[in-house]
Amino acid sequence: MGQSISSPRITNNLDTNFIKMFAIITMLIDHIGKILYPDVLILQIIGRIAFPLFAYCIVVGVLYTNDVKQYVLRLALCGIVSQPFYVLAFDTDWLVSNIFLTLLVGVLVIQTIVERRWILLGLLIVFSGVSNIDYGLRGILLMIVFYVFRENPRKSILMSTLILILPTVNDLIFQNQDMSIQGVSVLALPLIYLHTDFNLRINKFVFYSFYPIHLLTLYLVKNFVL
Repeated sequence: MGQSISSPRITNNLDTNFIKMFAIITMLIDHIGKILYPDVLILQIIGRIAFPLFAYCIVVGVLYTNDVKQYVLRLALCGIVSQPFYVLAFDTDWLVSNIFLTLLVGVLVIQTIVERRWILLGLLIVFSGVSNIDYGLRGILLMIVFYVFRENPRKSILMSTLILILPTVNDLIFQNQDMSIQGVSVLALPLIYLHTDFNLRINKFVFYSFYPIHLLTLYLVKNFVL
């Protein structure tokens, strides 16, 4: 697997450094809420905006990278490095993976579509549905939508909105008292479909290094400061 996507076209927002920065900030707010202040729900509500932004940036990254294998390697390496800090910060099991596995599977799924390797695509989708990766099958489907409809914003908006609000709609239908806040994630879509031009310059390694560093920092604050 390593065929590059030739002549990539995407009609949505390509100001990905700004989108990544917004995603990082909302992710940090989310994790501050989950790790330090779990009773302050508004922090986690704000945090729902982060994942769709990361998912979209991954799709743009696959479209424009010169070396898919290197892209996969960077995501895998960061996921491995981050896992101990993820387990410590969230006090969870080692088998519960951090977000980089989800993003990595997303890249592999897009590549299987590009290379028309349908059996492998099916296996990856099944894995996404039965494993405990962050955001699960819904997260992978979102990345598929961003890729498949990259030149058709109307269909992309419709499909991505349905995927993002589905948990909340499901809770409304079945009158679940612990209603999902996942539907708030649709607030990320304007940043994806409206064009911005903030011209931020961010080294790609800032994005990769921030994740394990902020998890370690929150773990230390929780256990040695608060």
